[in-house]
Amino acid sequence: MSKVFVHESAIVDRNDDGTFACEIGDGTKVWAFSHISRGAKIGKDCVIGEGVHVGPGVVIGDRVKVQNHAILYKGVTIGDEVFIGPNVVTTNDLFPRAVGDWEDRFKKTVIKNGASVGANATLVCGITLEEGCMVGAGSVVTKDVPRAALVYGNPARMKK
Repeated sequence: MSKVFVHESAIVDRNDDGTFACEIGDGTKVWAFSHISRGAKIGKDCVIGEGVHVGPGVVIGDRVKVQNHAILYKGVTIGDEVFIGPNVVTTNDLFPRAVGDWEDRFKKTVIKNGASVGANATLVCGITLEEGCMVGAGSVVTKDVPRAALVYGNPARMKK
């Protein structure tokens, strides 16, 4: 990990011996005020913008750009060469409550290679964004998005 840049204000969870408690690939940059959680895996040559949250166990491929203030919660898997716009929010609980066990409601989200998600989009858990698709800014995605499709709106609908 000698070729990783982590801004001094970023939080990267660490083991007791001071080593990263996650994997960050060579050439990746983690910018100010971001938090990379224990067990996350980030590929090579990625850019993790300012104020991004990468939850426990999140997997991010190579050459991914995650713009400022995006939130990637536990259960998110991202392929290679994906663009995640600023303030994108993922979820992992279909019926969230403040108390009680939620593991039976936990759903994963998969974003495949070459997909793009516009600014301020919300991805409701349990969906897959297929290769090369594009989600328009401000969209609320509640269903799978086909390969190379363009969706936008609330709820997001296929436009192309």
